[in-house]
Amino acid sequence: MEPSSTSKVAVTYWDPAALYPLIAPDLRSRLPLRNLHWKSPTRPLRSISSLHVDLFPYSPPPTNLSSPAPFNSSTELTRVKSTDSTHTDDTNNIRRSASHSRGPRKERRHQIPGLRNTPYLKVYILRCDDNDSYKNTQRKLLREWITTHATAEKADNHDAFEWLILHVVLPGTPAAQQPRSSSSASNSGGGSRWMKGGSMTLLDKIRSDFNGSTARVDRVAQIRIPPTHPDLQTLSPPVAPTAAAMTPESPLESETSWLDLVAKLKSRILASFDARVTQYEEDVRERDSQRRLPGWNFCTFFVLKEGLARAFESVGLVEDALVLYDELGFGLEAIVREQERGEVVGANFIAWTKEGLHWVEEARKCLIARKSGELEPLNEVEEDNPIASDKKPYRELILSNEISVFDFRCYLFARQATLLLRLGGRNGEPTVQEAAIPISGEQDGDDLLRLSEVCRRGIEFVTTVARVLRSDLITHKATSGGGETEEGISPKELHAIIDNLVASWSYAVCTQLLEQTRSSALPEGLDENSDKGLLPRRSSSLAHQSLSFAQAVKGSITGLENIAAARADLIVLARTVLESVGKRRGWVGREGWYSFDDGEMEEVSLDGDESTVVKKNDVFWIPEGIRHKGLKDTVGSDKGSYFYANFSELSEKAMKYYGVAKRYKNAERVESDLAALKFHLKEYEAAANHLRRMTNFYEEQGWGFIETTLLGMYAKCLKEQKPEEYVSVLLKLLAKSAAAENDRIRRLAGRVSADAVSATPPTLSPLGKSTITHVNVRGYVAEVLALSKEIFMEITTPMMNIWSDISVDPYPRHLPDRDGFEVGVRMRYLLSDPLPIDKVVVKITATSSHQSREVLLESTAGVEMRKGIVKTSASTHQIIPGSYVVEQLTVYAGKLKFVHDFVVVDIPLGLGTNHVQAIAAAKKTKLSFFPAPRGLTGRLEMPKDIYLEKMRTVEIVVSVGQNNISSGELRIRSATAGLRLITGSLEVVRGSDLVSINRDAPGTLGLKNITAGDDIRLRLPYNSDNELTELMVRLEVDYTTDAGKFVFIDTLSVLVALPLAVNVQDIFKDDTLYSKFQVSTASAEVPLRVFTSTLKGSKSFHTEGGKGTTGSMTVFAKQPANFIYKIKRKKDVSGQPESLVLLIEYTNMDEELRHTVAGLFEAELKKAGFEKYIHWLLPGLFVRFRHRSPTELETAALLEEFENGTYEDYGWEDALEAIDPRSGEREKVEVWLKEFFSNHTRIPLNQQNILTAITRSIVIPVEVPSLQVIHTVSLNLHCDSSSRVLTTPYAPPMITAGIALPAELVIRHSRNWDTSPEGPSTEPMEFLYEVQNNPDVWLVSGRKRAHFVAVDGEVQRFPLVLVPAKSGYLCLPNVEIKPGDGAEGVTLETEYKANANVVLVLPDVRSTTVRIDSAFGAEKVVV
Repeated sequence: MEPSSTSKVAVTYWDPAALYPLIAPDLRSRLPLRNLHWKSPTRPLRSISSLHVDLFPYSPPPTNLSSPAPFNSSTELTRVKSTDSTHTDDTNNIRRSASHSRGPRKERRHQIPGLRNTPYLKVYILRCDDNDSYKNTQRKLLREWITTHATAEKADNHDAFEWLILHVVLPGTPAAQQPRSSSSASNSGGGSRWMKGGSMTLLDKIRSDFNGSTARVDRVAQIRIPPTHPDLQTLSPPVAPTAAAMTPESPLESETSWLDLVAKLKSRILASFDARVTQYEEDVRERDSQRRLPGWNFCTFFVLKEGLARAFESVGLVEDALVLYDELGFGLEAIVREQERGEVVGANFIAWTKEGLHWVEEARKCLIARKSGELEPLNEVEEDNPIASDKKPYRELILSNEISVFDFRCYLFARQATLLLRLGGRNGEPTVQEAAIPISGEQDGDDLLRLSEVCRRGIEFVTTVARVLRSDLITHKATSGGGETEEGISPKELHAIIDNLVASWSYAVCTQLLEQTRSSALPEGLDENSDKGLLPRRSSSLAHQSLSFAQAVKGSITGLENIAAARADLIVLARTVLESVGKRRGWVGREGWYSFDDGEMEEVSLDGDESTVVKKNDVFWIPEGIRHKGLKDTVGSDKGSYFYANFSELSEKAMKYYGVAKRYKNAERVESDLAALKFHLKEYEAAANHLRRMTNFYEEQGWGFIETTLLGMYAKCLKEQKPEEYVSVLLKLLAKSAAAENDRIRRLAGRVSADAVSATPPTLSPLGKSTITHVNVRGYVAEVLALSKEIFMEITTPMMNIWSDISVDPYPRHLPDRDGFEVGVRMRYLLSDPLPIDKVVVKITATSSHQSREVLLESTAGVEMRKGIVKTSASTHQIIPGSYVVEQLTVYAGKLKFVHDFVVVDIPLGLGTNHVQAIAAAKKTKLSFFPAPRGLTGRLEMPKDIYLEKMRTVEIVVSVGQNNISSGELRIRSATAGLRLITGSLEVVRGSDLVSINRDAPGTLGLKNITAGDDIRLRLPYNSDNELTELMVRLEVDYTTDAGKFVFIDTLSVLVALPLAVNVQDIFKDDTLYSKFQVSTASAEVPLRVFTSTLKGSKSFHTEGGKGTTGSMTVFAKQPANFIYKIKRKKDVSGQPESLVLLIEYTNMDEELRHTVAGLFEAELKKAGFEKYIHWLLPGLFVRFRHRSPTELETAALLEEFENGTYEDYGWEDALEAIDPRSGEREKVEVWLKEFFSNHTRIPLNQQNILTAITRSIVIPVEVPSLQVIHTVSLNLHCDSSSRVLTTPYAPPMITAGIALPAELVIRHSRNWDTSPEGPSTEPMEFLYEVQNNPDVWLVSGRKRAHFVAVDGEVQRFPLVLVPAKSGYLCLPNVEIKPGDGAEGVTLETEYKANANVVLVLPDVRSTTVRIDSAFGAEKVVV
């Protein structure tokens, strides 16, 4: 784009002593300058990684320094660049150029600052060997140089610069013997002898004279040349021979001096740059504010602002420069728009491009020469890149207002692209013509995002500026008059030349951009490095295999997808240009590859041959105006072979790039064009490979016109090659015909609402035509059926391709003479040809996880589909109650399988759907299955008798209904997590002659010879890992009747949690045991009815119950029932004692309510004639009946009646949806339900027949505790006769407080309740008794605590003295007995008879005791 890199600044140096060759090698090694940081007040900190420097020598005559020659940047000066990294042979040339003198000239300054190129820094290379020469001559020369060359105008900073004095110290001179500064001389012990205290070094003198005392900037640097430098002898005057013997500087000192010089170069260049930027910004703001004033000129403003952009570019701030160019681009767009509206603006562009007129003239001459038959016609081929900022003197044209909009846009894009390429790593070195040289070889460090930006902007540039170029050429033609525009050509030929010129220019720009954005980061094989750019390889074949455009990319590269997508879009643009030329050449139809304009390519008949493709109109074509060599070679052949090859190669490249960018839809669109090209070239195998994918793609996009065209092509390619795929393509064509017919029917019926039409407008193809309205497929149905018989595999296709309005009746019907269901199926057949169907299958899926997941319903006979509405039915012999959703409908015709999924709502082609339609369709597919009254059913119940000492059981009841079962099989499976069914212990309670247990297959029973009305009851033990509340069992029955084979599957459930809880409390006596049993509700919610409670004795024990153990008793959560039984041990019974048995007969209030209401509900339902809905409504009633509050249950138990509630409380809406409303049944059932709940608002309970049916008994084993020892303890008081004078026979003893009472502790030792197998022990045992008293109540004297030894039946007595300590009713002290030594581990109980005895203690009123305490600490006095 740019002839040379401009990331450099100019530095001019004055070298009167020809010292530059001595420092040039070291200076080159330290260039470019790196890590510069510029901070502007209006911008954030900018970092410049590297800055290239161009050093221009300038040497005025030594004798006439006062009138030096001005800076001249002519080509005679030798440019020394910072990119020179090695020492070359041009040193002598540099030296000679430096010593050559020129006369003084006055610099001619340009009126526009943006066009000047001036140095940023001026350096004076000083040779001063001693203080005297400095004082006498050099100081004066420096001052004159500063005055003449280093003093800038204060008011103008457009060419702001800084200056620097570089003192080069030669070895062997007095200056070389001096230290660098006076401070270092005073601190060093080895200073020169002539350096006296307070003397200044030569470097300090220069700094003092030219930096100033208050200056903050140091403009003086010093470099010392080592004595071993090879160019020292070439100096004039030469260096003394003794210089070689001097000790040179240390490497550290030398490096420090060079670092100081580099730092000064950085700071001074940045200072100049900052001043220039500030000046340019002020000028730009001033000019921009004058935009609406008379005399304002955009071109002048452009050059001025571009000067600021180039200033940024010169120091490497490319992004800032790009922002300015983008702003200028927006400004140019605004100016052009204002001119188009006729507004007066500050710009006057010429109406056409002069170069374009030259192109037209060359094309005219070539056309005339070809017409005249010249043997060597003129050559108008142009090889140069069309976009370059140096292709024309654009800046001069802009400044002189002699530039067209086309040239202006070209220059602006060239500058923007140059900067983007530099940011992308494509012009980073300051060498000549690097941006325009194609990249060949490895290119590391590319910024792919920047390169993709170049392509993106290039696409916009080509599409926009191509119209501008066409407008320029047409404008010139219009101004030159009509008719024969030029001698020898007609207006038609002129239009063709203009089309060719625009196409050639567009193609050339695309080629150039693709060459300059090529990167090695792209995958191998994706982009070949060819000198011919977009030209195809002549050795490539036109027949390519199907391409896989998903390329494998190694690793993750930032921006790889962006550059791939951008280059693909650019290639597609170039391909579009090529295609437009092909259309004019007659090789491509005007609407692309799918059809030729005005019937040039007729409709493809699958039964015809290629001769049906004919051309009807000739296309006008002339080759003049094609200036790009590659494009000229491509379209120059007569047969178009090179054109087709180039088009194919561009398509393949675009596909690969789109694959890397993961833009697969774009790749598929390109591949569809490639497939159409292959078909046009009659390469059917290659075309079929592409069309196989493309038809699916355009079907998904809804482009019906292209899809149908591709299907026709695809079918022709496959007809003789692959019958399987040929059938699939024919089915797609049938689908297109059906879709067109369906759309026609819906529009005639008015089913397409205005909202739907506005929401989903007709699908348009890329060619602009609406979707197809008719496809001729007559005879295809028979052909598809015939071909499908020859295919080994089934071919599956959606039903909606051929049928519409597919529905399944949501109300199943019971079969009249056998078990099972059937559903109606309705559909609209859209084809004209009949289609014989073998069977129809409906697949339904259960909505609950407890049911079987899938059920298939099949039609019993075939049906012939004819155009219009077709009705049929599908039935099943599987009885699986529950709710289902229709998932799929399948129609079989030979090996053709048509499938329709109801879960996803399919809408025909050209129509849309919405959320409301989807919900309505989902509701229509819901089915509810329930057994018929005559059918086989099963239920799960709790047994009547429950034995806690045995394994828990449930009972399964199977009723065969009206079926006469000849044989069958019954299987039982667990449906509860953690439940284990003990099928090996399965017991047949009823119907043992009808069932045979299969011991080899646990849980399986055989059925045989079961007549109608029989039922089977099975008892099944179970256990579980955790406590279960509800138990579920899966029942599967396969049975055979005279009507066929049937299957019944249902998941049965029952509540197995016991509703009652029993606690026992034992009280031991010497020969009697009293047991208190407390019966309460287990769930603390459901009341119970307890009818009897019996504790049965055994051979070891005799039991006796008290009153209240028989008769009905209601138990509530807070009111349990208590039953007390007296137990005595039978004498003369040896051996292990048997347990007692507690038998409780009870009913659950919740179960009583359910059975009472259900019995009434079922009787009323049968009476109303709705018996067939019993198995559907009754389970629903049970489910809703479970959710009763404890308050309702307790109220029903207390009042002996149940408040049934209202119809609305039960929520029957879901249950009624399963009843067909078309016959009025649903409305009748709803009316009956409302009447039932209104007539039975209160239902009486405690009905004897219900209680008899649901009463259960629970048998609880009761173990009598084994007690080794029981002590009967009594505490007897020996009161005198006077203490009982005022007492009644039942009154407590009355005693006086403080009076000692004699008492006797009596302990009787017994082992009657020792029920151990070896019997009670006869050995004596030691025990410890303790009288526990409160000293504030009783004082105990005597053996309060003592050990005693006793044997069975022994009675021991212990005397005590008790003294009551206070008056009142006092309980006697407690006595506790513990095992003693040798009796550890013995179980014992103590019956303390005096535990409830009370003594009345009265105070003695006959005397009073008073105690007087002295306040002065005297002794107490008792009176």
